[in-house]
Amino acid sequence: MDMLLSQTQGELVYIYISARNLKNLDNSNILDFRCRVYLKDDFIGETEVSKSSLDPDFKQPIPIMYKFNKKQKLIFQIVDADKEQSNLLISQKNQAALVGSCKQPLAKLMGARNSLSQLNLMKGDEIVGNIIIHITKKGPQIIGQNQQASKDTEIKWRWAGVKLLDLDFFTKSDPFAKFYRVNGDQIDLIHQTEIIKNNLNPNWMGWETTEEQAFKNSKNLYVEIMDYDKLGSQQIGNVTIDYNEIKNNKRTEFPLLTPKGKNAGTLKLVELAIIEPPIEPVQIVQEEPKDPTFLDYLMGGWQMSLSIGIDFTFSNQPITKPDSLHKIDPNKLNYYQQAIKVIGGEIVAFDYDKEVPVYGFGGTPKLPTYTKNTMDDCFPLNGNKENPSCQDIKGILDAYTSAVPQIVFSGPTFISNVLSKAHQFAVENAKKNIYTVSIIMTDGQIEDQDDAIKVLLQCQNLPMSIVIIGVGDENFKYMKQFDDPNFLKKHAKENQTVRDIIQFVSYQDFKNDIELMSSAVLDHLPKQFMDFMHINNIQPVKMSSVHIGKVLQ
Repeated sequence: MDMLLSQTQGELVYIYISARNLKNLDNSNILDFRCRVYLKDDFIGETEVSKSSLDPDFKQPIPIMYKFNKKQKLIFQIVDADKEQSNLLISQKNQAALVGSCKQPLAKLMGARNSLSQLNLMKGDEIVGNIIIHITKKGPQIIGQNQQASKDTEIKWRWAGVKLLDLDFFTKSDPFAKFYRVNGDQIDLIHQTEIIKNNLNPNWMGWETTEEQAFKNSKNLYVEIMDYDKLGSQQIGNVTIDYNEIKNNKRTEFPLLTPKGKNAGTLKLVELAIIEPPIEPVQIVQEEPKDPTFLDYLMGGWQMSLSIGIDFTFSNQPITKPDSLHKIDPNKLNYYQQAIKVIGGEIVAFDYDKEVPVYGFGGTPKLPTYTKNTMDDCFPLNGNKENPSCQDIKGILDAYTSAVPQIVFSGPTFISNVLSKAHQFAVENAKKNIYTVSIIMTDGQIEDQDDAIKVLLQCQNLPMSIVIIGVGDENFKYMKQFDDPNFLKKHAKENQTVRDIIQFVSYQDFKNDIELMSSAVLDHLPKQFMDFMHINNIQPVKMSSVHIGKVLQ
């Protein structure tokens, strides 16, 4: 059963969750815990309940579509399963069931070494434990040194709703499905799908279980179809399914009934694979990818590293003027700061050491540790010529805020030396399986076109992309030519391969909307990355299995 979606829609990944040293809120008994995951305020999934353990390893992963060009801020909440009332995000005013929570962008979780992270669980200002998060593309990856093959029959299936009852007045329902195993009068949740908004014919992502897990006590499966709402989800309909009808009689459609017994639509089994256990035990290994994707490289050990060049020419206007493009306002980021934070932040997420060399050009630096009396077309923003790197996005913004008042804006606009520094950086990175993204931010036309073209052609054979961002209202007609590979081909040697490695974007093209501009920039990078891999016949590193104990060492 193929559950992989096209890369333009994102790639399906699974979030596996464990916790350690949870604080027990009940002095007499150890609590039963569950973890819930939210994308901002929207509920996307939850684990099963782990009973009576302060160090739970949740087996049920949370599926989510990862999109490189979108910000996906996740919230993790560990809750007391006995006190939970609904799947709503627990607010600061309603914390009776909350044990602890943490926030982290999905990109940072995926960009961590081995896609494995340990974060503090917080309740207010108190640390109440740790949460361990592992992102994989498919199947359980947190395993021991050796495992025997499962002796149980595996079930891989995908479900859909057909003509579901609409419970919303102004829009359509936001359905998700909950699957329960039946044990006498009790039901236990074994899987919950993602929410598909505004859709009465939802097609949920596939999931896996075993006959032992789903039908240990009964051949019946109880399914609820719910309409998600922040104020409390409502049941659209339910059905009890006899597994023998599926396995032996090949039945695929099951009518849903409302709690009052009225028609609520149909639950349809659209894909099914029943896999009987092998006769001999085998060791579990990661399957080789048939068609490598961008994510295969990043999760297999390739990193993305960032370098930055910032324009300090006089056309930016001195910071004493209200229309200065470098104006520092503690309550509002200027355009340079926005690009660093939003676009740079997504790239740095996939850099293990998060060291970013940052250079200024077109100004006369008067920094405490780096001073010039004339214009410098490539100076370290932190004033350290030997080590121009800043630590992560915060370090870059801090260096920028500190440096701006100590730079005399000048000119002309030369970028070839900053590009040369990025080229040198990319040469070193290439030896370590690191793809370099260089961001050059400028407020006008450059005046060293020929020299810049020479460096850009030198970058063609490196794992590298270059993003030129136009800031302000200048005419960037010449700069836009760099975005066309045919422009560089005119200047290349006859036998040189010219890749599409350059993007030019300007704030004015996106009506000064940094989120739209960021999405456009990040949408191109995976293709440029993959083009380099294909041209050079580079295969992704096989993703190794990770034992959970490694993150605790």
